[in-house]
Amino acid sequence: MTQSVALPGGPTLVIREWGRPDGAVILLLHGLGSSGDSWRHVAPLLGQRFRVVAVDLRGHGGSSWSTDYRFETMRNDVIRLLDALGFLAVIAIGHSMGGLVAFLPAATRPDLVRALVREEVPPPDPANPPRQVPRRSRPDDTCDWRAVSQVLRWRNNPPQDWWQLAQRIACPALVVGATQSHLSQNRMTELARQIPLGQFVSAEGEHDLHTLRPGEFDAAVEPFLTPWAR
Repeated sequence: MTQSVALPGGPTLVIREWGRPDGAVILLLHGLGSSGDSWRHVAPLLGQRFRVVAVDLRGHGGSSWSTDYRFETMRNDVIRLLDALGFLAVIAIGHSMGGLVAFLPAATRPDLVRALVREEVPPPDPANPPRQVPRRSRPDDTCDWRAVSQVLRWRNNPPQDWWQLAQRIACPALVVGATQSHLSQNRMTELARQIPLGQFVSAEGEHDLHTLRPGEFDAAVEPFLTPWAR
């Protein structure tokens, strides 16, 4: 099921839903340039045990475009969406950029996040080499180019206090790496160590693990999610 949710004052976010209406809620947050549709293969697997909701973040998929794509702004979108949907607390699963978005409510609104899964999320280190930042739209863009620009600027010069934020995450957290990823698995392991209840698991696959190998992703997260399953 797909629907649009108009948040007071904007934006309007598109969500997709799968699974058990009586299950604990899993909120899925996609990566940069993607959309909630990227979860379409793994969401039915998770939906056997949970109620699963995937969001198109602002500037992506069918959701409203904006001029503000700060992670704090996207965090506020997520918090307001949970309120609009009547969800008291969720299990947040974020891939890449979506994992950075999920990181903030887990650290700053612990009442809203029961557990956190970060799939292939860049640790808050400066990108090496620096990412090329677009200055205008291109014909093949799949999202608002301004979102790409702002996120890549953040990746090139992330605030160092994000490492300290990891220590404020009180819920259980799983960091999922991929064996063929372009990202440093050692730094992901270190990030998991910074979270008091954090752990790291590696799965066979590339950066888009949940999209390309949904079975492997589901197998990697299933033991962690079991305490909340119906």
